[in-house]
Order: sequence, then C-alpha cells, then structure tokens
Amino acid sequence: MRVLIATGGPGQTEIGIRQLIVLAETTPLTPTVLTVIKHAEEQAEADQILAHAAQLLAPALAKVNYITRVGQPWEEIVAEAESGRYDMLMMGQRQSRPLLTRIRGLVTQKVVAHTSLPVLIAKREARPLRRALICDSGAQSPSLLQLLRARLPALLAGVSEVTVLHVMSQISAAPGVKGDDLRATAEELIRSQTPEGAILGQDLAALGTMNVATHAKVRHGLVVDEIADEARSDEYDLVVIGAHRDEGLPRFLLDDLAHELVLDVERAILVVR
Repeated sequence: MRVLIATGGPGQTEIGIRQLIVLAETTPLTPTVLTVIKHAEEQAEADQILAHAAQLLAPALAKVNYITRVGQPWEEIVAEAESGRYDMLMMGQRQSRPLLTRIRGLVTQKVVAHTSLPVLIAKREARPLRRALICDSGAQSPSLLQLLRARLPALLAGVSEVTVLHVMSQISAAPGVKGDDLRATAEELIRSQTPEGAILGQDLAALGTMNVATHAKVRHGLVVDEIADEARSDEYDLVVIGAHRDEGLPRFLLDDLAHELVLDVERAILVVR
C-alpha cells in the first residue's frame, strides 16, 4: 500500500510516524514522508523535520521517500496526495480543541475537505488497527464498507473485529420513518427489513465472507455526538467514516459531520470517499 504521510511540528510528527510504524508491522507499505514550508528560505527547518522522521523510521522501514513542498500547508498536502502515486494519506493530530480551532479549522480538516484520497488521522498512542468501528449511514452508494474494501483492502486485511454502526437521528430521518424505528435496536431493524436494517444486514453479510468477528449497533440521537460517544465507549482502534468531497468553496460548518468528527473522535479516524 502506497502511503503519503504529512509531517509538521514535533508532536504531530511523532503521532503520525509511530502509527505508521505500527501499521507497517501488519501491512506491506511503501511510505513517502512529506513536509511543507511556506517559504523556500525555510528549507533548513524542513530538512530538520525530515531528518527527525527518518531517525524514527530507520529501525522499522528500510526504504522511505522524503519530499519537501513550498506553499500553503493544506494546499500542498492535497496537491501531492492528488498526484496519483498514493493509496492513502496519513496525518497526525494532537488533541487540542480550542474555540478558535473550531472556527478556523485544522490543517487536517481542510485536507479532508479537499482530497479524494482516504485519510487516516492518527491520535494519541499508536496501536494496531485491529478493532474497527465502521459508521455506515447508507446515504452513499456504494456503501462505506464497499468503498473501504475496494480502496484499502490491505488495511482492512489487518482488522480482526468490526462493529457496524448506524445512528438513527430524528433530524436526519427520511420522511415517513416510523417513531418505533427511531428507537429500535440493530436486531429489530434487521428483522423488520427497514432500509436501515437492510444496510446493516448487507454489511454483516459482506463481513461474513471475511475472517473477522462482526457486530451491528444502532444509536439514537445527534450523529456527531453518538459516533464520538460510541468511539469512547469501547476499545476501538479505528473509527471509519465517509465524507462527500466539497466541490466549491471550503465548507467548515458545524453540521459538516466529517469536519466535526475529525476533532471529536479520540481514536484514529479514517475518512473514506
């Protein structure tokens, strides 16, 4: 799997690199490390960042490519990611969420909003990505699970347990959805063959062809809150969400689910299109 990992300051670099090293233990990787400087005069700083990354990676990965780009960080990361040479983009993110960050947005959020690559954002301590929470709304076709299997089969091959989550929200519910359905469990939705139950059933059937333990869950409430709460409620290693690419101006609104979840989910989070 061809991975582009974007690095920046010391804390962010360590978070992303350590997750890359752990991932390389179970997944064949061809990594490229990228750092971005705003001005060519800052090349010495870029060299220092890449040298530090190389020092961390040397014991674990023998062959790594290193790249420096000049310009606005998120724009250059997206430009390199869109070059066609990669399967996945990785970034590290520190757990800092002041109000100004929510208003202006992190580099990670801006990259997620503009790249077509799957983006893995590492958080906290690095860990093997064995237990995955897949948040499949069923709003997109193909499903999130289908996209994940098609785009990152090598990453999914390392997963041993998958929980498929659907959030039943009164706000986002389609017209005509029964009140009982908004309160139903996953088993009840699957048994009743509701549209949401059909999505969960299809995902479980697809996962049944793989060598993984499977679970289906339904939560009720606001989508961002429920996904973040579920991610905190169990020892998941990875949370997988879908997102639609913004085609116009950057859209950093409070109801942009991917934008909020990148901040609120405390586990490693993978955004897939």
